Amino acid sequence: MDMGGDMDMDSHACKISMLWNWTTIDACFLSASWHIRSKGDFAGSVIGIFFLCIAIEFVRRVGREYDRRLIMAAKSGLIPSALPELSSNKDTTTPMTYHFRPSWVQQIIRGVCYGSQFTAAFLVMLFGMFFNGYILFAIFLGQTVGYIIFGRDTCTASVDHVASGSCC
Repeated sequence: MDMGGDMDMDSHACKISMLWNWTTIDACFLSASWHIRSKGDFAGSVIGIFFLCIAIEFVRRVGREYDRRLIMAAKSGLIPSALPELSSNKDTTTPMTYHFRPSWVQQIIRGVCYGSQFTAAFLVMLFGMFFNGYILFAIFLGQTVGYIIFGRDTCTASVDHVASGSCC
């Protein structure tokens, strides 16, 4: 029956649901051009989203490492804009405080790291809004694996032991 439209009867419409679902074939993500037409397409999408989540944690780590390198370079005097704060107290046990602000080039690099991580995280949030169980599982697993691989540096500290033998 012709309804006056130019609809191709062989094409399938996207199945988009904002309720919990397990749709694989004919699912669409973000746009009609991301139309899943086979199990292989769907598997590739799930795997791609999984690795996108790992990449978010990688970029977060890169940003932290870059910040650490900037601070270490400032402390070692390699970056002249870091000025030590001189204390009137001549106590040598107090660590020296540095005031450091990244240059504009350094800040642009930091901004690109942050912006790419934020953009990817926003896309992941949009994927999650399709409430597809497979996609949500890929997101949760990808973020967890990414944090396991790249998040160890957030739980490190320098521990100074007191030589006097007391613990406190």
